[in-house]
Amino acid sequence: MNNDVSRREFLALAGTGLLASTGAVRAQSGKRMFAYVGSWTMGPFGTGGGGGLHVFSVDMTNGALTPVMRTTGPAYENFHVGYMQVSPNGRFLYATNEVENHDGEFNGGSVVTFAINQADGSITEVSKQHSMGVYPAYLAIDKAGTMVIIANHGNYDASVRVVKKNGVPEIEKVWDDGTVSIFPVKPDGTLDRASDVHVLERTTSVDTYSQRSSHAHSVNFDPSYRMALAADKGTDHIYTYRIENGRTLANPRAFKTAPGIAPRHSAFHPRLPYVYVVNERESSLSVYRYDAPTADITFIETVPTVPQGFTGRSTPADVHVHPNGRFVYSSNRGHNSLAIFRIDEATGRLALVEITPTQGNTPRAFNFDPTGRFIFAANQGSSNIVTFTVDPDTGKLTPTGAKVEVPRPVCVKFAAI
Repeated sequence: MNNDVSRREFLALAGTGLLASTGAVRAQSGKRMFAYVGSWTMGPFGTGGGGGLHVFSVDMTNGALTPVMRTTGPAYENFHVGYMQVSPNGRFLYATNEVENHDGEFNGGSVVTFAINQADGSITEVSKQHSMGVYPAYLAIDKAGTMVIIANHGNYDASVRVVKKNGVPEIEKVWDDGTVSIFPVKPDGTLDRASDVHVLERTTSVDTYSQRSSHAHSVNFDPSYRMALAADKGTDHIYTYRIENGRTLANPRAFKTAPGIAPRHSAFHPRLPYVYVVNERESSLSVYRYDAPTADITFIETVPTVPQGFTGRSTPADVHVHPNGRFVYSSNRGHNSLAIFRIDEATGRLALVEITPTQGNTPRAFNFDPTGRFIFAANQGSSNIVTFTVDPDTGKLTPTGAKVEVPRPVCVKFAAI
């Protein structure tokens, strides 16, 4: 069986409205697995056309993806997905529209709620909410499905305003705020207005372009959902918050990382008090110990994510801990690989297992299916998703042969329904 799906076949299936619910192989739980893929429509690797959101059924015997639907029309051709999450009950998909102005006004990006059809996995938009910042790059939801937090990246371009200081007019440059916002989830699954917003420190760091202002690139709950951690790649800070009453980002604290490394995405260990943060400008992965009651973190170590002696340009993007808690994985854009590390559970420290090519270019994102059996590498630069099996004892990856074309994929999430 040929598991490659051409773009022409994908568009033909989507155009007919054919829903492949009957082709979704049932997981061991008896439920069917669906994959939700978000794509860029602006920025690197082309603009416009073919972006937005895509739905696939997942064959749990080999990890092959079969198209179910693709959102179409003017509203979605320019839907510039930043990040997505599926609600714990599998009934809703939340996606950020990572734009500067989502409706033509100067009001920042948005987060859109889609209802997931329980019969076939397809999605329908049901509401939209302001993200309370510019270019919302990341989104997380708690295990009860009662609150959503968003990291708003901000822009790189400055605005000029004139101010008077001691009566003398001066030109002042200002940048968008990097923010973290929290939203209560209403009983109908849609998001209420933001109940709290934290504005990141208005400062600078090493790089004269990408670090002239704060850029929140991710925010995640810890497994207890009493703490959240945001990575600010613009000013080399990690922020922590205590979550109070599902509505407040309490006691915000800023921790300075090594200068110029640009902390980007984070992943908490599922059982132990460790969090792993990938650094965009250094090709490295840092380990921290965290304390949920105090929202405190302590640096443990940093390890490289590319081979010794590699001299090309590579920027790590995504990081995930395997569901069994034994391994952590990081993607390398440029080196086009996934770095695999074994976790010492007593210390949180990492030992390199191997570095595996993703069979594509610019792996901006990857993810495990909920069982941890497969990894799906989303190669943004080559517009494909490649499936690998995961050895739970060694952490090593083996390609299954399953591959599907998707325009500029940047996020992959799953729902078992």
